[in-house]
Amino acid sequence: MTTASDVVLDYLRIQGDVIAGRADDVRVDAPDAVHRSRVATRRSRSALRTFAPLFRRPPLRALRNELAWHADHLGAPRDAEVLKERLLAALATLPVDPAYGPIADRLAASLDETHARAHASLVESMATDRYTALRDALAAFLADPPVRKSARGEGAEVLPDLLAGAVDRVGRLTERAAEIDDDAHRWHEVRKAAKAARYCSEALIPAFGDDARTLAEAWEQVTESFGEHQDTVVAETYLATEAVRASQAGEPADGYLALIALELDLREESLHTGQRALHEALELPLP
Repeated sequence: MTTASDVVLDYLRIQGDVIAGRADDVRVDAPDAVHRSRVATRRSRSALRTFAPLFRRPPLRALRNELAWHADHLGAPRDAEVLKERLLAALATLPVDPAYGPIADRLAASLDETHARAHASLVESMATDRYTALRDALAAFLADPPVRKSARGEGAEVLPDLLAGAVDRVGRLTERAAEIDDDAHRWHEVRKAAKAARYCSEALIPAFGDDARTLAEAWEQVTESFGEHQDTVVAETYLATEAVRASQAGEPADGYLALIALELDLREESLHTGQRALHEALELPLP
């Protein structure tokens, strides 16, 4: 019989293989390596949180905390990379205007510098004893899983009830966000909770097939839409800062303001799209 812990551990092993297998590529900043490692780290943390009742608490909590530390280091260079691609693509949609000044060069140079610093910090973190200990802890968790005695015989049928906890959390955060509909921080919290629901729905696909796949796809739509919403918030903040720096350097700020206007238009659209996708996902039955 396939147990609930078997299903979760198989999912965690896939993520662990990505984290270990991509480590050298992450160090040299190979294409997509940081992104894939970051997602694998997030998937691991989500599974450890949602399916926590299957495992003993101390080793699980310690592993989650260290994965969070590594995820923070992975996130910074990836965020700079994504923001650069986003802003230069948006800039290319605007008409050529001499009044914009050297905005493309300034954005590219600034974000390249941010990315380089963040990646150097990531590489430095991966040379520490703490990173080595994280890799060892993850390997030990998978080699000798700390499954609770009470969970050792539990079949996969208990997993939807555990997934329900992650989905319920999305629902509670959605109600809170709806109280102040334009509070970007609250919708960002909804997005993070929806990611957990998405990743843990993915983990159930081998055991529950199309029912779990349908859930995972629905939650993916939610996270993509709210991801776009959050990206507009990050971009607006960054552009406002760069506009000030450009002005201080005697350069025009018109291009930055034009890009901010684009982001604000996208924010409202992505919020509404995300809310619709969220309503549909919350209505779906669990496997």
